[in-house]
Amino acid sequence: MALFVVAGSLLFCGCEPSTVKLTHGYRLERFDENGKYYVIASEDLSGGGVFDGTIEQIGWDQDWILARVTRLYHGDTNGWYALDLKSKHIIGPIQESDVKTNAAWSKIDCRDAEQVFLKK
Repeated sequence: MALFVVAGSLLFCGCEPSTVKLTHGYRLERFDENGKYYVIASEDLSGGGVFDGTIEQIGWDQDWILARVTRLYHGDTNGWYALDLKSKHIIGPIQESDVKTNAAWSKIDCRDAEQVFLKK
């Protein structure tokens, strides 16, 4: 329901999201209305995107999407989350030390979400 509200409000204000394709059909979207970034998948119907929150930093490869997320519900824990692209399972929150020492995650170049759009 939240996505329909966001989409409807975008139609009213004439704002459209800016998009950068990531991998496996996922994309990073910036909504000009609020300046926030979300990871969206074609089958995603939630207003908070795949990670149910806004993206502060993000990186990806063919196996993972790794993101530092500010969760929409303030009772949830902000931090690093990883999406396993094979199983579509989200792991997190993850300690920053684990992000740096995990063999797969430590190889992923994570940048501020805004920088992803600058290199578009």
